[in-house]
Amino acid sequence: MFLCFDLVESSSGGCFFFRFSSFLRNNLCSHKSFFLFDQVLWSALVSLLTCLLEIFTHNSGWHHDPSKQWLLTDLFYNQNETHKLTLAPPSGTLLTDASHLNSSIVAEIRSPKTVAEIIKAVRDAKSTHKKISLSGIRHSMGGQALGPNTLHLDMTQMDSVRYNDSDQTVTVGPGATWRQVQTSLSQHGRAVRVMQDSNIFSVGGSLSVNAHGKDPQYGSLIESVNYLKMVTADGKEILCDKTQNKDLFSAVIGGYGILGIITEVNLLTTQNSIYAFSLIPTQTPSLIDTLESLSKNPENRLLEAHLSVDGERFLTESLIYKYSEAHSLKKPVDDLNGENSTWLRKVVFQASRMSNFGKFLRWEIEKSLTPLVEPTTVSRNTAMAVPVRFLQNPDPHSTDILQEYYIPTEQANKFLESYKKLVKKYNMNVLNVTIRKVNKDINALVSYAQKDMYGFVVYYKVLKNGMDIQTLNAFTRELMEYLISIKATYYLCYGSYYSQSQLTTMYPEIRKLFVLKTQQDPDMLFTNVWYEKYR
Repeated sequence: MFLCFDLVESSSGGCFFFRFSSFLRNNLCSHKSFFLFDQVLWSALVSLLTCLLEIFTHNSGWHHDPSKQWLLTDLFYNQNETHKLTLAPPSGTLLTDASHLNSSIVAEIRSPKTVAEIIKAVRDAKSTHKKISLSGIRHSMGGQALGPNTLHLDMTQMDSVRYNDSDQTVTVGPGATWRQVQTSLSQHGRAVRVMQDSNIFSVGGSLSVNAHGKDPQYGSLIESVNYLKMVTADGKEILCDKTQNKDLFSAVIGGYGILGIITEVNLLTTQNSIYAFSLIPTQTPSLIDTLESLSKNPENRLLEAHLSVDGERFLTESLIYKYSEAHSLKKPVDDLNGENSTWLRKVVFQASRMSNFGKFLRWEIEKSLTPLVEPTTVSRNTAMAVPVRFLQNPDPHSTDILQEYYIPTEQANKFLESYKKLVKKYNMNVLNVTIRKVNKDINALVSYAQKDMYGFVVYYKVLKNGMDIQTLNAFTRELMEYLISIKATYYLCYGSYYSQSQLTTMYPEIRKLFVLKTQQDPDMLFTNVWYEKYR
């Protein structure tokens, strides 16, 4: 299927479009049998018509600006989604991360498959006076997966997964993706306890940032870890858990890769239950109270809220996605591909990147289509395999930036009001806002949740020019000051736009991490861009 679109708003095109779309709705979609057309095909037609109108009315300047040619995009339904979404190059020395704003020229890239190869890499680096940087799928945005002139270890080949029937745990290599873990667990009726909102990420990378999920009954990833193994700076593999090498256990998880190389992790699992799905529309002022009430019910197992981002309704409307125990006796059938309707999702999300009308369109589609197309019951594994490939930005001149803010429960409503003012002040292009419950974490040394919080995950579109990057820096630093004032935190695996004083004020434990680093790795063998900036 080929679709083209350019959702830059135009007055003449817009007027005609609304008249023509009204005609279609009134004449083609009035009968009940055309209801699905009214809800699905009309939405796709919106994008197609808007594109054609923009091109033929010349309002977007497409014919005169070669940089806009990417707007004509081939969008195919991709049946083969088994490959890892890694940014690691097959060869070469220039590495980037998911922000496309950070890069490093490394001395060498190796992809170890065994612990012995990792130990050899450590010895080789020390003998040649090189430092070591590490990466998994490389979707962090703060420089943690990059290091200049380093021996770089791409860990994606260390991807073994072994289910242990005796204690219902799973033993995993750091390069395995959550999809690989889910695939193994699915065969045994088990599921992951804690992972990000998509299964494309590596387990080792998730451990290094101590990721959290959307199950309000569990906290951050460290709670699900029985033990891990790691290679230290002296080239030895050691075991760490809550009793043995416990200082390293609590520091390596959420330690951003500066203490050693994770070689294996053993994780607790949970039952792959059948969940009942429901979508709850609500107004934002009552959202936090509603989420609090829902999260206290142990029957509710997956929970998150999406907020409107179009201009007229910016952060005023919300949709709560709730998955609760269905108590079904049916055997779960897992769909771990997680990439259905990629072409339509990509069209609609690209529309929201380009204009406020696109944001309006996307929100209307989400509200009206989700109850129709989402299955009423779904397995836990399937519900946690969320589509992500449609988010890939085809524009070489812009990039999408993630940030996440952890807000104390009692400050959440106040934060939303202040955040709206700050976004308006800096004219930030907000693409998506998702809210999830984040439970208190006392296990990790550097914890982003010293008390119960709500995680606000925000997606921004930023042009790759000096002005937009300066604006992003200024916006983030002012936001950081506000976060500090309400005892909130910023997720460090995203862009490093904060000052060193802001970092240590927000995370006083970071100094303990750096002290432990000098004790365990006095030659500073393990490094990355983030550590070199803030050490």
